[in-house]
Amino acid sequence: MKQSFFVGIGAQKCASTWIYDVLQDHPEVCLSKEKEIDFFSYRYGYGYQWYERNWSHCDAGKLRGEVSPSYFCEPAVPSRLKAYAPDTKIILSLRDPVDRAISNHKHEVRSHNFRGDDITFEAGLKNNPNYVNQSRYGLHLANWLEHFSAERILILLLDDIIIDAAGSARSIYRFLGIDPEHSSAALDTKSNESHSFKLHTLESVRRYARETIRVVGLDRVWHLGQRAGLQNLYRRINRVESTDMIPRVPETLKDELRSLFQDDIVAVEKVTGRSLPKWKTGASTKVPETV
Repeated sequence: MKQSFFVGIGAQKCASTWIYDVLQDHPEVCLSKEKEIDFFSYRYGYGYQWYERNWSHCDAGKLRGEVSPSYFCEPAVPSRLKAYAPDTKIILSLRDPVDRAISNHKHEVRSHNFRGDDITFEAGLKNNPNYVNQSRYGLHLANWLEHFSAERILILLLDDIIIDAAGSARSIYRFLGIDPEHSSAALDTKSNESHSFKLHTLESVRRYARETIRVVGLDRVWHLGQRAGLQNLYRRINRVESTDMIPRVPETLKDELRSLFQDDIVAVEKVTGRSLPKWKTGASTKVPETV
């Protein structure tokens, strides 16, 4: 599959599922059978043949791509991807780095990867250094820019996606050179909302059904069901908001992290040509949990 294609590289908890969804039903695109192949990060030893089988279902002529959030902060990925397909177009989505770290913690708690009597964010930081590492945007961007020019990397901000999802989707489509006027069924839905579950078995069944529908190409049916109210019904039955599970994060701790991330935020500003004062100060950064 050496022809040009695209890869969504994360960062984690920064709308990668939404990006996958708005590309899934574009008529000019064929995505990998599964989101998060993680080939260039965790499965590189499987070889190119295994990787390329993930597009065995694709029709000729369609633009192929995948979305694996693990790629952004794994140091070896840019050089591996460059060696495989140097013309790759790259989609990177970012959010306030402190919000990202907190969302990362909520994900680990609701996934039962982090559990016990103390599930505070402070305890999570001590347990998992990746909370901080994955928010070191400047560090990881520098690595990617050593291998790919800035013109080949589209950087999206979660705040922009929340404010104007349709406009953000058009930015992706234009970047990839496909019809920018396509209206995805996923525009009106939220992906991977931050919550846990009363019955984890029931959630496992829902996820299996969701992935099966994706693989057989009936994504629009799933989104129609969401619009019909089935998603809201399921939430009432089986969802527990993560805000009800995890104690509030002290503002002093958030300020400490913002100080730590200042250089990384400045690096993003330089690459994007945008000022990000909210990221630096934390003012009005609260956004809906969508990733």
